[in-house]
Amino acid sequence: MVADKTSASPAAGPRVAYLTLYNAVFAGLWASIFVSAAANLAGGRLEVFRATEERARWVQTLTLVEVLHAAVGLVKSPVGTTALQVVARTVIVWMVWFSFPESTAASVAYPALVLAWATADAIRYLYLVLNLHGKASGSLVWLRYTMFFPLYPIGIASEWWLLYSATEDAGRVSPVLPPIFYFCLCLYIPGSYTMYTYMIKQRKKTLSKREKTV
Repeated sequence: MVADKTSASPAAGPRVAYLTLYNAVFAGLWASIFVSAAANLAGGRLEVFRATEERARWVQTLTLVEVLHAAVGLVKSPVGTTALQVVARTVIVWMVWFSFPESTAASVAYPALVLAWATADAIRYLYLVLNLHGKASGSLVWLRYTMFFPLYPIGIASEWWLLYSATEDAGRVSPVLPPIFYFCLCLYIPGSYTMYTYMIKQRKKTLSKREKTV
């Protein structure tokens, strides 16, 4: 769940137009991934994987541009926090999903992760679209800054488990890979704490500010 402060800087016409289009497209993409995952749940984990993996992998990869958005000041999100979330996710989709599809597709963590990501990001991008124009409702703001409480732990735990589950297969490819995987697993401890506490602070700040303006 990437941090966002899209509406914080003065809005120039081209900037707002670009960010509106960008966020609307990604809201639609993640919503479509959620629908595909939910529609295929009854068919089992493999069906969810087949229906969503490639699309979710590429959609997630494209969000790397958000690091650039933060770096050039197009949005006021912290570069470090944005990079931590976006890069970590992108590593998961390529290093685990794409490289070791058998262990990924076989795990209950895959549908849990896709549904958590898709739910969080469909809400987030919709919020960003409306917030750019001052149209975000109180209920949407609350959802944006509250749903991470259950969704972030589900997402982090699922990412961690998929990475751990792929370690054995990675060892068959190269003896160098398991130590790298274990190192990445260890990084989840400080990384998840940093992101979760940051979002708690953002929630408190945003909801407190909104209460004062109501």
